[in-house]
Amino acid sequence: MHYTVKMVLRKLIVGVLALALAAAITLFIKENLDVKDPETALPSIQVATEGVVLSPEMVFRAGYEWNFFTSTEINTPIWTTADILSHTYPVDVPPRAKLDIDFSLQADTLKISRSDQEDFSAFVTLADDFPNSLLAPAEAGQYLYKIEAGFGRRGSIIYYLLLNVKETVSPAA
Repeated sequence: MHYTVKMVLRKLIVGVLALALAAAITLFIKENLDVKDPETALPSIQVATEGVVLSPEMVFRAGYEWNFFTSTEINTPIWTTADILSHTYPVDVPPRAKLDIDFSLQADTLKISRSDQEDFSAFVTLADDFPNSLLAPAEAGQYLYKIEAGFGRRGSIIYYLLLNVKETVSPAA
């Protein structure tokens, strides 16, 4: 069979349209699944120190706003300090330990705040000296960190992390 230019163009156009339709249907199905269970659509966070990855339970996701193509899911409950502490497990680290923060989706903005008061009532935004990481304080004690990650038009997520900085024991002379 001899193909003409018109037949080849028609087949190419039909192929492109079929591919676009398949992509649109796939996107529609994923959107509907994500809207039904938005927790699974959110990017995950991974915090590691000295090569050891913290278990996901040690980083408490306190709230989020996430935009889908057709809807927005807002889950921003008002947490008391007691609520946050009851959901956050203390992570033992040595003084000045570096904690690397990584997301499954590249964050556009990352704001890290720390509260070192006994009642953890006030947070102070830390300088952005180490992008995507934080440095534990030199003094022993408990420190509550608030991690706010922004993902552009997709949305934002707030996490809490409780560090228990342990004093280093110097060897006896």
